[in-house]
Amino acid sequence: MTTETLTPPRRISFATTDPVEARDFLDRAYGGQLQVRGTPDTDWRVSTSQVDAGVFSSAVVQVPADLTFDMVRRGDLVINALLTGGLRFDHRKGSDRFGPGDVCLANHPGSDGVARSHEVQLRAVTLCQTVITDVAGGVAVGRVEAAQFLSLAPVAGGAAQWRAASRFVDDLLGEPDATTSPLLLGPAARLLAATALTVFPNTVVPPPAPADSIDAHPGTLRRAIAFIDANCDRDIGLGDIARAAHVTPRAVQSAFRRHLDTTPTAYLRQVRLAQAHRQLRDATAGDGTTVTAVAARWGFTPSRFSRHHRAAYGVPPSSTLRA
Repeated sequence: MTTETLTPPRRISFATTDPVEARDFLDRAYGGQLQVRGTPDTDWRVSTSQVDAGVFSSAVVQVPADLTFDMVRRGDLVINALLTGGLRFDHRKGSDRFGPGDVCLANHPGSDGVARSHEVQLRAVTLCQTVITDVAGGVAVGRVEAAQFLSLAPVAGGAAQWRAASRFVDDLLGEPDATTSPLLLGPAARLLAATALTVFPNTVVPPPAPADSIDAHPGTLRRAIAFIDANCDRDIGLGDIARAAHVTPRAVQSAFRRHLDTTPTAYLRQVRLAQAHRQLRDATAGDGTTVTAVAARWGFTPSRFSRHHRAAYGVPPSSTLRA
């Protein structure tokens, strides 16, 4: 995933009581084509409050009526966390029902069938195929495109894991000073994609291979570290590191765990923290440097930056800046 696929978050609000407008909006945003067969029996209004960051978006959607949608095949992945009401999906394999507190796939490249909503309010996260491909790192694009999600429901414990990840990203998007940094938005997108691939059964991520353990040697570690050190100011993820080291993501993870007792992402965070500390230390009075700006520049929210800086250097970032 490149920074060109990320955009500064845009806040979008939409509401309509017009079935045609609702159908067009839902099709564009979530891949659900509203079936309009006359005026519903009850008053209804489709509304959404959305934050769109390009390769991913997060929205609260409210459909206070009983409506029917045709699901369509498209590259985007839509994951719903239900707040109120209910959803029913009728498809070739049968029927799935979801209620308040449940998490489910609403749309994916293999979507088919019909969805029915009942007085529903939900949080919908949309992920573009590019970020899914990036997180699957090292898997051929063709294989990712051909992959199928095997269940609309997550594995046991998956709903709580998904809600925690999406809540973290929503909190991040709520910090206006931080969301202009691709070093924050890129990892946020990859976190959502990795969580989706973890909690929903799928054929995207290949099983571990014996070569992964063999490739976790010091040479792999050296190539990965050299790439991270040279590119820490760019939005890079595990897939990029693995491609630079010419091995699979699992081999990179094993190399860091075996030889440094850490992870590639933790090492990347350590390198960026050192760069941020150096920038604070080298700042001069009146040059406009702020702790918040430096934190965002190197991929930290202010609170996380303060916590990591204090743990590494024994003082808060503000002390280093004043010194």
